[in-house]
Amino acid sequence: MSESSRRCRLRCGPYLGEISALCFLHLPPNFSHIPLLLAGTGSQLLLYDLEKGRMVKSFHVFEGIRVHGITCSPINGKDRSLSSPLEFKIALFGERRVKLFKLCIETKLGFEDHPKESIHLVLFQLLPKFSHWVLDVSFLKDYANSVQEGSRCLAIGCSDNSVCIWDILQSTIDFEVRCPDRCLLYSMRLWGDKVEALLIASGTIYNEIIVWKVVPRNHASLRSPVKDHVDLISSFDKGFQVYNQQYEVVHIGRLIGHEGSIFRIAWSSDGSKLISVSDDRSARLWEVHAERKEFDSSEEIHGSHSIGHVLFGHNARIWDCSIYDSLIVTAGEDCTCRVWGLDGYQLKMIREHIGRGIWRCLYDPNSSLLVTAGFDSALKAQQLQASLFESSEMHAEEVKEITGRTKIFTVRIPHSSEHIGLMDSKSEYVRCLHFAREDTLYVATNNGYVYHAKLSNNGDVKWTELVQASEAVPIVCMDLLSRSSSNLSSTTEDWIAVGDGKGHMTIVSIVGDGCTPEVGLTFTWSAGLQRQLLGTYWCKSLGTRFIFTSDPRGRLRLWRLGQPLQSLSLSSMKSCDVSLIAEFVSCFGIRIMCLNASLGGEVLVCGDLRGNLVVFPLVKDWLLGTSVASEVISTLSYFKGAHGISSVCSISVASFSCSLVEICSTGGDACICYLEYDTDRQNLEFIGMKQVKELSLVRCVSDSTSCNELASGIYAIGFSSTSFLIWNLMTEAKVIQVACGGWRRPYSYYLGDEPEMKNCFAFVKDEVIYIHSCWGADSERKIYPQNLHLQFHGREMHSICFISAEAQSGSEQILFSKSCWIATGCEDGTVRLTSYDPCVDEWSASKLLGEHVGGSAVRSICFVSKMHTIGADVTTMSNGINRQNVTSEDQEDFCLLISVGAKRVLTCWKQNNRIRKFKEEAIAIGPDNGTGGGYKPSLGMSSSISFQWLSTDMPTKYCSTREIRENTDKEVNASENIVVCDASYFSENSKTESKSCLGDKFENDWRYLAVTAFLVKVAYSRVAVCFVVVACSDATLTLRALLLPYRLWFDVASLVPLSSPVLALQHVITPMDNVETGRVYLVISGSTDGSVAFWDLTESVENFVRSVSNSQVDKYIDCQKRPRTGRGSQGGRWWKALGSGVYTKNPGDNSITARTIERTGKNMLNTAACGTPSKVTDSLRGTTACTQPIYVASLTEVNRVDSSLELCRIRPLHVLNNVHQSGVNCLHISSIKNGSGSNFGYQYYVLSGGDDQALHCLLFDLQMVHSSQYSKKENQYIVHEISESETANNFIRYGQNQNYSIRFSYHHKVTSSHSSAVKGIWTDGCWVFSTGLDQRIRCWLLDENGKLTERACLIISVPEPEALDARACGNDCYQIIVAGRGMQMVEFSTTCGMDDGDLTGL
Repeated sequence: MSESSRRCRLRCGPYLGEISALCFLHLPPNFSHIPLLLAGTGSQLLLYDLEKGRMVKSFHVFEGIRVHGITCSPINGKDRSLSSPLEFKIALFGERRVKLFKLCIETKLGFEDHPKESIHLVLFQLLPKFSHWVLDVSFLKDYANSVQEGSRCLAIGCSDNSVCIWDILQSTIDFEVRCPDRCLLYSMRLWGDKVEALLIASGTIYNEIIVWKVVPRNHASLRSPVKDHVDLISSFDKGFQVYNQQYEVVHIGRLIGHEGSIFRIAWSSDGSKLISVSDDRSARLWEVHAERKEFDSSEEIHGSHSIGHVLFGHNARIWDCSIYDSLIVTAGEDCTCRVWGLDGYQLKMIREHIGRGIWRCLYDPNSSLLVTAGFDSALKAQQLQASLFESSEMHAEEVKEITGRTKIFTVRIPHSSEHIGLMDSKSEYVRCLHFAREDTLYVATNNGYVYHAKLSNNGDVKWTELVQASEAVPIVCMDLLSRSSSNLSSTTEDWIAVGDGKGHMTIVSIVGDGCTPEVGLTFTWSAGLQRQLLGTYWCKSLGTRFIFTSDPRGRLRLWRLGQPLQSLSLSSMKSCDVSLIAEFVSCFGIRIMCLNASLGGEVLVCGDLRGNLVVFPLVKDWLLGTSVASEVISTLSYFKGAHGISSVCSISVASFSCSLVEICSTGGDACICYLEYDTDRQNLEFIGMKQVKELSLVRCVSDSTSCNELASGIYAIGFSSTSFLIWNLMTEAKVIQVACGGWRRPYSYYLGDEPEMKNCFAFVKDEVIYIHSCWGADSERKIYPQNLHLQFHGREMHSICFISAEAQSGSEQILFSKSCWIATGCEDGTVRLTSYDPCVDEWSASKLLGEHVGGSAVRSICFVSKMHTIGADVTTMSNGINRQNVTSEDQEDFCLLISVGAKRVLTCWKQNNRIRKFKEEAIAIGPDNGTGGGYKPSLGMSSSISFQWLSTDMPTKYCSTREIRENTDKEVNASENIVVCDASYFSENSKTESKSCLGDKFENDWRYLAVTAFLVKVAYSRVAVCFVVVACSDATLTLRALLLPYRLWFDVASLVPLSSPVLALQHVITPMDNVETGRVYLVISGSTDGSVAFWDLTESVENFVRSVSNSQVDKYIDCQKRPRTGRGSQGGRWWKALGSGVYTKNPGDNSITARTIERTGKNMLNTAACGTPSKVTDSLRGTTACTQPIYVASLTEVNRVDSSLELCRIRPLHVLNNVHQSGVNCLHISSIKNGSGSNFGYQYYVLSGGDDQALHCLLFDLQMVHSSQYSKKENQYIVHEISESETANNFIRYGQNQNYSIRFSYHHKVTSSHSSAVKGIWTDGCWVFSTGLDQRIRCWLLDENGKLTERACLIISVPEPEALDARACGNDCYQIIVAGRGMQMVEFSTTCGMDDGDLTGL
């Protein structure tokens, strides 16, 4: 069957974007007290079960129209039996459309008598299109004399300040009334269940609210002057006859006070009050009274209003509001939802959304549920506490959040002074706290006492004095290790280690059944000098035989506690031999704060007070007692500034093999860092980072061990300012928050298998121990707070791409699978990975991959997976690389995701393809966590696709790439971690130096606009090069190279000249017929002036790869880096230092080192690195940590400019001017399928879309030309700057290793392909998909002559589309993804006889 005769079909898939409407669906009391939730997003209606915390079903209800509002009404709810289905009438409106649906929920018995819900949404009325936007809809009963139960009428408020009454039974219009104040509205809200009681509040464009109502017109001759006749002008486009004209408008009042547009209005339940929110960042409470009095058979309406409280607190526009009997809820652009009392005081603030704010908020008084929905696509459900209702007159800081499960204890230690006032020198106070279990707390004091506290459910505390470690000497450190006894399952053992101010260590063993603790063993020894013992640490992987101690200067001691200790009774208490088996010294000389050990990898990982990570060897023979370390153990490897200058709080390790250890660390910079340590190479590599913006300090990370899907997830435990906070990283929801005064006070916490309902926290304040305990039974369920919907980008997206299935597997089954991952780049600088599940036709997961420095906007992303190998005949390899020693296992396949954006930030992620085996037994996380909960490696990356951060490149401050454009004969160091070179950079006897870049300090606003990249691998070598072409807003185009796996950046060439900035980039790599001739590397660019240029990069690519192959790259030191966070962490401070020059960097400071590596007979390599090497020579301390010599260049040598270096220039191969009348927004290239009729070897289509609403198709051919056919010319650059022509243009391109002929043979242009600017285009040589600002996807058939014929069109839900990508997922089946203010999946198919689907298809 020919392509032209096939049936084409575009089907809307799920939309992921802002939630624009919310509505509770209240169930009968005998069914459930927790309502269902309806949410509108895009053109979809989502139904949620709040009791189970999951989405039940989604429905596609509009075509290209967003759901702006939802109203529901039950059908025969009172008389419903338990067996009959639930039925509701649902009114949905968006823009100028209103639809009426019937929602039927029926419960049936399924497999093994399990109840199964059957849900149907049926459209039963489609109202005619209105001439103005619909602002509110309300169900009404019939007129006052109606006796029929249920809602028969529908009141519809429009933006022209009119109300239409729609008769549902008759499907006709009863009447329409219009307020005499004719003006356009921003908002309207209706109140009342009958026409006679209908109140209307209209928010006008003049920053005022008009309140009016509809009354019967029984006595027209006695009308009040404020009354007006009914306006009979219909609001419908189509003609409908108004047959009932018995009502008129009565003006009640005009509410003036706001200084900005009225965005939202809400009525109270009795109609006496209304709340309004505005652009002026305030909410105002109004009291409105409309009384009816009868005077001699006539009626008079008395209207009055008073200004209530003005609610200030939001620091941005307020989008939504709700008012209830005792509460007011507002939500705004500052991403906060605030709860207020009717007295105007703020009671609670919720900040759990990101991006452009919270759009909708909804509260249910019966269940105390508060639901917020934002631009970030998240739906957050909170349960407000009873104290908010009881103490609405109190200030916010005086309101305590007390739930039914949370209990608060306030206790004192036994010898604490009871007097009120200042403590004296002999007063006893708490120094350390440690939870062993939810009801067991250990306390250490300044007088050397260790207490055991048994907590009861009624708040009583039973104290037991265990031991006094040292008389009148304060305890300075404490750690706890709990385990179940091997003899009795009900008996537990707690091992307590305390250190005092005189350097003595005391070990106490506690045995008991939980009620009566018994001291099994206690012994003390001298572990250090006075005031030099600051920390003691158990390591769970080593057990109770080994204990670590640390001092202020980075010295760590490992002690062995004799033979394996057995639990002893009080009568047999004795001392135990303690021996020092190893002493570790950190190269930084800074106090160790936390540690963890990997027995499989035989390494010890430590974190210090200044954010550094240090790796030491941990030989098994030392632990087994067969040998003792004969000397002080030095550092194997380290990573400087993993957490900036903030303290490392916890370390977790996991071993996947004998040579690979994964490390997870948390710190005071609110970051969770992931690193890998290769024991063979002794290299510590940074692979990823998660920044928890809700916290200021992350104490540790814990995993839920529960099977309950509501509680499963990964939790960050830490502090936010002065509050203790647990944050669910998977659902992006707050679990618990306790005001405690900050982390500097003594504190401890304990988490159960479900932290949402099992958590304990204790802290000390003013000699009092405050204990917050929330420990529900296993049968109880606490599901709030929680995130009901995926959290996504909170701002607009500029770029999108599919993660190719080829990178995961070569299997055709996976290649054609509809399950996929999508990468998106956003305006807020974030890059996310989102997965699509075709089984349920929904988005299944979305995880944050990373963030650009300082939140700089991501403008373009690309995924690179195909590796192009250059043969040995092209690259003459040096003697330093032995081909025979390079195996296939050493040749790593790189799959990279590259993103560029504002501030010229270029970030690269590498796909992690290793198959990891997770251990069943978790590894302990932090010293303060007594749960034994483990760390599962790779946070958020346990799915089928995971990426690790590879490198971030950013220019130094006050450096502009325009210097390259103005003087391309000189190299310019424009990046913090860049080595600038030309093609002869690695040539013999050449010298390179780093130099600082000076430029205009006002030129820091340049941004990257487009990127394309490809991978080239050197045969028989571990070396691979990722060539990246980036376009900057200062009209420069640069070819850059990332040397893998060494993370070194190079400037290779500058593409000149350019008269205007480039907006779109694509590349094509053509293999020649003979493998010895290599490949041709072409780049196509589209500029703001409408031109399309072709660039040949072949020579530059091959010369650079040849230079890399001739150098001993394996001698280079890995440049260690970590992403910048923009929060005063490592990168931010170094970035400021780089602007003023290059400095020398030592392991103990934060300066920059200019490092050179000496090579025999080779040149000196000089890099300015932003991190620290994994192997260094610590000359300051005399500790050798590296066997290779490292030479530090002097400042005079570094600043000397080598004028011999030149940046390679590439001129355009061909330029097509005036392809578009304005900017070229998008490009895509595809080879021609089954190309025939051409003598040329390869044929390609180039599709482009521009601001001129046009699509342009160009056909060009490329063929190898033998040198015998043409004579070589010296000039290799032939520039053809010609305008568009229908005739073929042929010319020959001569290269160093190959000659080829390129021919541009055909042009075709669709002048009005879209009604607005074209923003995205994709083609596979057969079908073309395009999208534009007209919010449509168009499908075009591309024939063999390059002519475009439109075959299908679809309106999408994404406002302002910015990017498009597509992929083939089967025969004649494609998936199209569009991004803008949201993201939507669209499926295209050409198979005949396909089902059109129904309304419930989504």
